Amino acid sequence: MHRKTGKTLVQAGMAVIVFAASTLVVAQTLQPLQLAANTATAPASTFSGYVAPTTAALQARIDNQQQEINRLSRLVEKLQAMMEPVASAQPILPNAAIGFLPPGGMPAGAPPAPTSSTFTPPRELLPDIGHIGAELGFFAGGATNPYKADSGFATGGYIDLPWKNVPGGKLSYEIMIGLQRSVTSATTTSGVNVLANAVTNAYLGNTAGNATSLTSYLAGPLPITSVVEERAKVLTVAPFELKYAITKLGRFRPYLVGGLGAYVWIGSDNNSKSFDAVSSLNAYSPGLANVPVGSSTLGATLNALLKGSQIGGLAPTAPELANRGVPHGQGNLLFGGQIGGGFEVRVSPKVSIGADFRHNQLEGSNSGFNTFTFKQGLHW
Repeated sequence: MHRKTGKTLVQAGMAVIVFAASTLVVAQTLQPLQLAANTATAPASTFSGYVAPTTAALQARIDNQQQEINRLSRLVEKLQAMMEPVASAQPILPNAAIGFLPPGGMPAGAPPAPTSSTFTPPRELLPDIGHIGAELGFFAGGATNPYKADSGFATGGYIDLPWKNVPGGKLSYEIMIGLQRSVTSATTTSGVNVLANAVTNAYLGNTAGNATSLTSYLAGPLPITSVVEERAKVLTVAPFELKYAITKLGRFRPYLVGGLGAYVWIGSDNNSKSFDAVSSLNAYSPGLANVPVGSSTLGATLNALLKGSQIGGLAPTAPELANRGVPHGQGNLLFGGQIGGGFEVRVSPKVSIGADFRHNQLEGSNSGFNTFTFKQGLHW
């Protein structure tokens, strides 16, 4: 629009200049005729009050017309200068030659003209905190666990960052971290106990021939199968999730969420409640548990080596590490993903409560599990 307006002004200026020049040419053409006519005797029909202009008057008129032409030419040049920034679409600061500023340029104290190299600092969220649609939340509740373990307790937190508005609501980027644990009773067979039976029988002078069978020889007098208490923990880290929330229902906001994650499983099996070498040896032969072995008895020595939190259901950690409380067990890092949904109720502009359900699927067999939690969110 600015380009068309400027072009119209230029054309109007040109038209004025052409008209003025034409008038001057006509005037200069007619005036000598008037001078020639004035030298002769005026006809009787000529108006008696007419006075022919003198040569000086005509020259003054020509000079005035030339000054007007020069003024119009300068005006056209100014209009062309004004059109240059519009045509190039690059903002410039008018100077004194165009006529918008007084002679000498910018007045004292005026801010410098912006340039392409001027640094514009980004807007800081602090200290003027405003609502940007983000959420920081905490959740706690129950969970099933992978590998057919019993149900347990789950807790964690998340951060929800708005991405874009979509039909019916908004799409957010979510990061979630959760931890859950379970305690399960299971039956395990320890290959280490089989070897311990062979060593014990050799120490006692028993042979496979004295036993009913080789199986009985390796399976006794210590039990090789025990009921253990399995303690398992699952750490869930989901750094990339998308969340679609419906925002047009007022305070009630249901949502769907899904994404990828990494999972760490750590577990150990404790046979302290089911394994006792002293009672097993006394059942095999009364008083056998009190047979001296070094600075201890046979039953106490075997309990120190084979009783406790087992790694992989095979053998407990070293007694020295157990006395120090050093964590022990076995674990694995797995790749997986989760999908789920829930709802939030906005109690206030900055606080919400709700519920969340998610299904997690890890790589491997029997690795899926679910979480059902209650949540509280803080919004800003």
